[in-house]
Amino acid sequence: MEPYEIVKSIMITFAIAYLLMEIVLNLNDVDNDTSNIILLQWSKGKLFIIPFALGAIGGHLFLGTRNPDFKMVNSIYPVLILFAIAVLSVAFSYVIKFEKSKFFLTSLLVLGILYGHFFWSMNYANPVHP
Repeated sequence: MEPYEIVKSIMITFAIAYLLMEIVLNLNDVDNDTSNIILLQWSKGKLFIIPFALGAIGGHLFLGTRNPDFKMVNSIYPVLILFAIAVLSVAFSYVIKFEKSKFFLTSLLVLGILYGHFFWSMNYANPVHP
């Protein structure tokens, strides 16, 4: 099996496992234990980077510019920048406590989408497989 097929199989397996997990969590007797509720609670706490990261992934996968003005020299840089932003935001959340409103979290999501669209675009690469 070639590497592309292995990666595709792993991704499909993770997607199926996640879907099954969500079904089980929705059908069990425990309230508020689904991943979306847990992610929202974490976002309102110290991990307010979550909406930005999810937006960046969405912008990366489903949008993406072809404008060469936004292309970085190395394709690992957008990932490293995202990692640095995550580390800094968690460190910041330990130093300063503040209320994370829906507006704030939504703004982070939109900023993440813009980041993924402009700076982490998949449209710069020529895919080996369709």
